[in-house]
Amino acid sequence: MPTPQLADSYRDFSKPVESPAHLTRASLTITQVGGNENPKERLARLVIERVQSEGGSDPHLDTSAFAVRYNGSAVLPLDHLLRDTADASELDLESHVAHFVATTMSSNGWPGNWNDALPRLRPVLKPSTYTLGSPSGLLLSRRVFPLVDELVVVDMPAHREVVSWETIGKWGVDPSTVFAAARSNLATITQHADPTKGRATQRLVDKGGQYFTSWLLDPGWLQSHRRRFGCAPVAFVPDVDTLYVVPSDDSALLARHFRLIEDQYTHTSRSLSPQAYTVDDAGTVVTYDQVRPEDPGSSRARCVHIAKEYAAQESWLTRQYELDRISSDVAAATVKATSFGPRTVTIWADGVDCTLPQTDLVAFYRDGSPPFYVQFEDVSSITGMRPMDGLDPVRYRVPAWPPAGIVEQLRAHSISID
Repeated sequence: MPTPQLADSYRDFSKPVESPAHLTRASLTITQVGGNENPKERLARLVIERVQSEGGSDPHLDTSAFAVRYNGSAVLPLDHLLRDTADASELDLESHVAHFVATTMSSNGWPGNWNDALPRLRPVLKPSTYTLGSPSGLLLSRRVFPLVDELVVVDMPAHREVVSWETIGKWGVDPSTVFAAARSNLATITQHADPTKGRATQRLVDKGGQYFTSWLLDPGWLQSHRRRFGCAPVAFVPDVDTLYVVPSDDSALLARHFRLIEDQYTHTSRSLSPQAYTVDDAGTVVTYDQVRPEDPGSSRARCVHIAKEYAAQESWLTRQYELDRISSDVAAATVKATSFGPRTVTIWADGVDCTLPQTDLVAFYRDGSPPFYVQFEDVSSITGMRPMDGLDPVRYRVPAWPPAGIVEQLRAHSISID
């Protein structure tokens, strides 16, 4: 299966940059030419505007060298870019410029060695599908919560650069050292709860550089809210920039937040998790459904989380199948209300080559017959199906409807969901 080239998608541009209110020096002169710009003027204008949007200070054109200078001594030579984009459309030109400026500014400010990088390292939380389609093992990451990974970034003036395995190889350090350093740096910016502030709900929105959602990686931070609330705290991180903390002993408040968080999570392109997080008796941060599995809000949040991560994977895998001319239906994971609470369900249909997600239940559909539902563990055991390599969340390729004898065993293990 070919791996798509993601280029800048490996970089995390979540750190907002204030755009200047006006253009500077040579860029102002160029834009005054308007529709009479020649190719060199147009390219220089686009580069200057992009440098500004990336946070570069005082970008201006050095006409003698045909280069844009910024931040005092930093230089972006434009000759090669002009040649490479000679026949590009306006849209393609803007895309080339964005990539050129972002990667070149990044290399200009990138720490050259481990000692330079060390104080800039920060941990970040990303959904499990964040690295979807990247070459295996490219980015340094590890699973810390269900469907949520911890990555490490280098905190740059205008953006964050995600650390790769290749980078730590150049630095000459091992992964555990990098993660430990990032968390140590995080500990210097987390702010533990003030017990005198009462039980008010806390909402923190990252405007750049605060790493609020990463604070979940510090168990002491979440635990500190226990003293403020007088009960176990519950945290939510619906997107990569927003963090909520509420008390767990107010069921109505908690239910309202589960609804609020699900709505926010499902309506943003920067989603992280709809689940709630708390601290268990051992002082470890865990998902709320692990300590309160009977809570309907936490059960539904788990299901919504699984369904959305599989939906992201479904879109990507369908494109890969089309490129490889593989005929297999990439099945969805859906959330279904049952008599025993919300559950995730997928469909195994007769006559269809399916690529199934791992859900709570599998619905077996055959024309003319009502569906029957079997728990996934039983389906896996009875059919002997095995997970596909290289997919996270895991999927199972089932090229055909099971033989009659297997279907009878599955039917014998079916359960009522009403």
